[in-house]
Parts: sequence; structure tokens; C-alpha cells
Amino acid sequence: MSIKSVRCPRCNASMNVPASMASTRCPSCGETFAISTAGAAAGATSGAAAGTGQPKSRRGGDSKSAGFDEDDDGRSEDRIGQWLVVGGVAGLAVVGLILLVVFSGGAEEEPEKPKLPVRTQATVVENLNLDDTPADTEYREVNLPESTRQQIYRDYSQMIASSFGKAKKIPSGGAAGQALNKTLGSVVDREVTHMALVHGISEEDIAQIYAEGQAKGWK
Repeated sequence: MSIKSVRCPRCNASMNVPASMASTRCPSCGETFAISTAGAAAGATSGAAAGTGQPKSRRGGDSKSAGFDEDDDGRSEDRIGQWLVVGGVAGLAVVGLILLVVFSGGAEEEPEKPKLPVRTQATVVENLNLDDTPADTEYREVNLPESTRQQIYRDYSQMIASSFGKAKKIPSGGAAGQALNKTLGSVVDREVTHMALVHGISEEDIAQIYAEGQAKGWK
């Protein structure tokens, strides 16, 4: 098998390859090139080195490297342009969201505090009117010790205060305010059911105990 000595057109590294191979890869820079082209460049290198001292094949490698640099610069500019477009769209989205909150929020008001536990099972709640003076409020006394009823009244009052306290103000008309009120209402429903189960009474009884506490001024 005959061996041929060639030079890489990119880095000008010398290497020995079988003469029958059509192409090879430079072990120094990884450039893949044709053997015939490399041989012609190697031949020209000797003449150029004698006349000018600068290999022709090296100049060819420099031209190819310059082409790669230009391609890299073009891709970098494209990526920068894409990021600028993405950043602009994101900025517009943030501004739009802020404007939506500002114009849809409206004035801030304290959410209406429920006067009684509102449960579908407790139909008697509809007949209770706590807008009257405490002495005029009608209620049914639940069959539990008064100390237990007072504790239930205090627990319910504290739960309402923590869920609908004066410090928690939300926009009165926006979608966020409606969603928050719905969530707080669900929390109140679960707590009323829990208290009823703990004491072995119904949600209706919780409503009656709250009405009694309002009428008697329990603290």
C-alpha cells in the first residue's frame, strides 16, 4: 500500500495517509478535506515558500476561517435580534397586565361580612334578622350547655373575623375580588360543617347559636 504525505488546508499540519483514500480528517483541527485538493495545495506550498515565504495553502485556510467567522457573526446578530423581539413582547405583556389591574380593580372596599353561617341545609338562616337590635333578634336555644354555646359563638366569630377582617381589602368589582369572596365563602362553609360535627349538631344549630350570641351580646 502506497503512502502519501499531505497537508491540512486549514491548519497546514502535515500527515501521512494511504494514497487510495479520497478524503481524510485532520487530527489537529478536525478539518475534513479531499486528498487530491490537499496534494495540489502541498505542491503549491513548496513553490510559494521559495518565492514569498508564505504557504498558499495557509492563505486558503485563512480565507475559510474568515468565512466561518462571518457566519458566526451573522448567527449572533440573528440571536440578538430574536432576544430583542422576545423582550419587547414580554414588556408589552407586563404593561398590559398592569393597566388591566388598574382599570378593572375599581375602588377598594371591605368585603361584606356574612352576618350568619350561610348553608343550604340551614333554611332557618333566611328567617333570622340580625339588623334588629340584639334584644329583638329571634333565635332558638340549642340543647347544649350555655358555656358550650358561648364557645361555639366565639369560635365562629373569630373565624369570620380572620376570613373577612377589616385589614383584608380587595377590589369590589374585579374578577379577582369575586374569586376571593367565593374562596372565603367555601372556607366558612367547611368551618361551620366542622364545628357542627365536633359538637354533634347541625349547621342550622350553629346559625341559631350565633343569633343567640348576637342577641345576648356574648363576647
